[in-house]
Amino acid sequence: MSFTRFDRYVDRHARSFTERLQDLCRMPSVAARGTGMRAVAEKVEQLLQRVGAGTRSFKIGSGFPIIYGECGAGPRCFLVYGHYDVQPVGQLTEWTSGPFAAVVEDGRLRARGASNSKGDLVARVSAVEAYQKTYGKLPVCLRFVVEGEDGLASPSLYRFAAENADLLRADGCVWDDGYRDTRERLVINLGFKGISFLELRCYGARTDLHSKWGGIVPNPAWRLVQALATVLSPKGVITIDGFGSHVAPLTSEDRQMLKSIELDEAGLRREFRIGSWLHGMTGRELAKELIFGPTCTICGIRTGHTEAGAKTVLPGAATARLDFRLVPDLTPGLIVELLRRHLDKRGFQDVEIIELGSAPYAKSSPSSMVARAAIESAGELYGREPLVYPLDPASGPVGAVCGANQPPMPVVSFGISYSGSNPHAPDENIRLDDFIQGIKYFGRVIHRLAALEDEDAAPKRAREPIALLNK
Repeated sequence: MSFTRFDRYVDRHARSFTERLQDLCRMPSVAARGTGMRAVAEKVEQLLQRVGAGTRSFKIGSGFPIIYGECGAGPRCFLVYGHYDVQPVGQLTEWTSGPFAAVVEDGRLRARGASNSKGDLVARVSAVEAYQKTYGKLPVCLRFVVEGEDGLASPSLYRFAAENADLLRADGCVWDDGYRDTRERLVINLGFKGISFLELRCYGARTDLHSKWGGIVPNPAWRLVQALATVLSPKGVITIDGFGSHVAPLTSEDRQMLKSIELDEAGLRREFRIGSWLHGMTGRELAKELIFGPTCTICGIRTGHTEAGAKTVLPGAATARLDFRLVPDLTPGLIVELLRRHLDKRGFQDVEIIELGSAPYAKSSPSSMVARAAIESAGELYGREPLVYPLDPASGPVGAVCGANQPPMPVVSFGISYSGSNPHAPDENIRLDDFIQGIKYFGRVIHRLAALEDEDAAPKRAREPIALLNK
């Protein structure tokens, strides 16, 4: 099939597609603050309705709305996941322009959410419009699930999936995370690491004290540091008792895919402004550790006096936030169990473990329809083979969506960002050329999803369109 008409339509409407994204990015939707969330959810629903999708808005308890939209028809059905919430903006002084100004400058759109991930959502909805306008009805059924709590560990999405499994039945899922690397290769992910996000808490006196008491009053900051020191060795090995025995060995498919993954080590070091990688890793070892290695990261420590000016105190409490990135066969529940047992064995029964959020890992095969459609379409449009990761080193609520039915449906992830997009950081941005290419790319993915021969071992999951949606 020639995509000449489709591409021309996208090019002619590039300005209006960009303006739609700017409009969405100008609407603050920081889940951690809760400001403007309902208005943005309504805007997302309107975008889906604009391309003829039947929609419903689901509000789970006190959470933010989940927007569900369905369009197209055919023997196959695919989920398209997105989220409309964005990360906190941080220090305004670190932004070149206001985080919600959605300024276009030097071919880039700068705004919180442009990369993560309003840009992906608008690109995919725009591709649906372009396909309909140039080739008619979609040849597959697409079910959009757009949540507003990605930054809060997606509690509403897990409940939504448990209560609405029928809406999530599909032949595969397209996720909204991906980018072009420092060598301009499109990165496609076939799964995500899991995550266990925890807080460790230690307590001493009822409040901060004068530090003169440091010789006889327990110091929770030292207690916490000593507990943390038992979790990771100086060589970076996670030393929790029994941890390593639960890490599954790489499959032959994993090892084969790893051979084709070459990181731009020098480019990434320049981007991060670091001199070397941990423990001098390089080459295949570095790629293997990034993709298949479990991690334990101290995300932050809070205790005592950290503001400007001198103040000699003995802290009354100390907390540390950790995240564990999980690979097969590690689960969030297992991490908490192993860590509790590990600390207790070493006399740290007083260190509290608070679970802040979690998600299981998700992993699928490169032979799934969604993976093949994404990989083959990328080579056609971008003129070079994509970089395919068996696991995205990041995490997300993939298990909630893809695991709602058994066996879990395959997932593929890609996006419109590039190596300098700065998601989660100041001056988050996308290149508008990547945004327009992303529209053209998803149009090709839609077509291939309908045309590919089904090699999946799993039974068909597609269902008739949901009749009760508001058209």
